[in-house]
Amino acid sequence: MRDDCECTNSDHAFYARIDAALDRHQEAHWWIHKLDEHYHQADLFRWHLNAFLKAIKEVPLLVAGALQNERGFSAWFRDVRAELQDDPLMSALSKKRDFIVHRGMLVPNSSGFVGITELRGMKFGMRFPVYPLEDSADAMDRYLLAIAEAGDFLGILQDDEDSLPCVERTWQLEEIDGDLVDICARAWQRTGEAINLVSQRFDARELPLGLECRHASDKMRFKLFDRANLRLRQSDLVARKLHRARPSEAAPP
Repeated sequence: MRDDCECTNSDHAFYARIDAALDRHQEAHWWIHKLDEHYHQADLFRWHLNAFLKAIKEVPLLVAGALQNERGFSAWFRDVRAELQDDPLMSALSKKRDFIVHRGMLVPNSSGFVGITELRGMKFGMRFPVYPLEDSADAMDRYLLAIAEAGDFLGILQDDEDSLPCVERTWQLEEIDGDLVDICARAWQRTGEAINLVSQRFDARELPLGLECRHASDKMRFKLFDRANLRLRQSDLVARKLHRARPSEAAPP
C-alpha cells in the first residue's frame, strides 16, 4: 500500500488482499527511478528495464489471483485486463517482456548529440552516435579522439564559465514514440488505473498515481562533463592510441 495514501481501516483490509499486486506495482515504480538513475550507463539501464517490464506485467495477474473467489469478479476483471492488454503501449511492453523471458536480450534504440549546454537544453551541438551497448561517457571518449584529429570545431574544450560539454542521449522503442523512461512511467500509471478500477468496485480509496518524485526527462537525458577532466582524458586517449599503433621495438628472434 502506498505510504502517502490516507486510508481507512476498510481500505487497508481490502488492500491487504491484493498486497502482492501492490508490492509488484511499487517495485515497478522503484525500477523507473533506477532507469532515471542509470540513464547513461547502458548495461545497467537495460537490466533495470528488463526488471521493470517483468514486474509491470505481473501486477494484473496477481490482482486476478487474489480476488478470483469473489463472486462475479473474474468475469468483470477479464474485461479490465483485456482493455489493458489491448492498449498499444501496454501491448508493446508486454511483447518486449515476453521476448526477454523466452528469446533473448532486449536492446532498445539509442541516439544522441554531443555539444554544449547552459543547463537549459542543448546550446549547440551535433548528432553523434551513442550506441545502445555503450555508456554515454564512452561516446564522449570516441568524440574526443575524433576531434583530436579533426579539430574541436564545436569548441567543447574551450574555456567557458557559462556552459558545460555534454552528451544528450535518448532511449526509444521502435513501436512507441517518446522517451523510453517516460513510456515506462505511463505504463506504470496505466496499470495503476486498472488497480483503481478494482478499488472502485470494492468501495476502497484509489491509489495516488502521481510521479512528481521523478527527475525531469529533459534534464535526465543530459550527461555533463568537466572541461579540465575532458582535456586530461583526451590526452590519455591519444597517448594510448599512439602506443597501440607503435611497432614493437623488440627484434624478432
